[in-house]
Amino acid sequence: MATLNDIAEACGVSKATVSRVLNEDPEFSVAEETREKILSTAAEMNYEMGKKRRYANIRRKLEREEEQKQTPGISRAMKIGILAYGFPRSNMDNGYYEVIINSVMGELKRLNPAMQMEFHYVHQAVYEQLTGLDALFIMGKFSVDPENELVKAIPYKVIVDYPAPEQAFDSVQVDFKEVVYRAMNYLRQNTDGTVGFVGAEDHLTRLADGKQFPCKDTRLEFYERYCQETGLDASENVWITEWFGAEDGYQLTKKIIEEGHLPKGLLYASDELALGGYRALSEKGIQVGKDISVVSIDNLPYTSYLTPPLTTVALNMPLLGRTAAMALDSQLKGRDYPLTFFTPVELIKRESCVKKA
Repeated sequence: MATLNDIAEACGVSKATVSRVLNEDPEFSVAEETREKILSTAAEMNYEMGKKRRYANIRRKLEREEEQKQTPGISRAMKIGILAYGFPRSNMDNGYYEVIINSVMGELKRLNPAMQMEFHYVHQAVYEQLTGLDALFIMGKFSVDPENELVKAIPYKVIVDYPAPEQAFDSVQVDFKEVVYRAMNYLRQNTDGTVGFVGAEDHLTRLADGKQFPCKDTRLEFYERYCQETGLDASENVWITEWFGAEDGYQLTKKIIEEGHLPKGLLYASDELALGGYRALSEKGIQVGKDISVVSIDNLPYTSYLTPPLTTVALNMPLLGRTAAMALDSQLKGRDYPLTFFTPVELIKRESCVKKA
């Protein structure tokens, strides 16, 4: 059996040079002609590379895979689907899910800078559109069967802004009980009289056929629970419209004023509803922050520029997106059990509430 000394003597180089060439030492520099001569001589002599060479090859292969950050079982670009909740009318989410989606993409790229990723928008809310995905983000309120074969075939799944069915995969949510209770506590501290609720129907999309069904909004559920726990009468102080848009808030607030039922405080279920409410109140000469206290939910960028600036509970959409990305990343790194995440919220106090003397 040929040895390193035999090859070194035949090539006119040192034993150390032969060893480093045959073991493909990345830090060793040698003329290409010398490298080829050593490799061809070793082959002619039937040199047995041995365990050391084989282990070195395995180690380098693993290092290359780590450098490429390839997902286990995926040797190509990872296909990440984004199923985004939307209403039949365009732009009804007012950028809410767009902010979350952009945050998800940015955080995933930050966490995995070398990973090849392809993001695919799922434009139709039907199971067939999920074929061939490696990962899936579900943004919003969808009725999903976790036992559906196309859903089960996707290794990594995260739902944002809604509970996962049967807790079958990761869910990232806002704690709306905390949101509503903080808003109501603050309103009651700054309101002499009743506090009403202005909201809208929520909508659940059935993934089996893409059909939408109205459902009770979580914010309304917690408003009613808060009233029950604190002895308030919620039966005559709740107003619900069809959508969460500004026009809906305007028309509903206008109706409340005209019917003579306007309370001393109002909790709007979204900033857009509150935006419309501001206009309706202003048209009737009712001053927000002086004649009525108003608090909203979302903290969209324009709320600080309203007159007066709107007190609102910040849901922190970018943090929802980053948390969803980190949830997926921990799945990629081996976590094989589902988790539910609740992101923190913050009451942003501005001038839309009456200050008690």
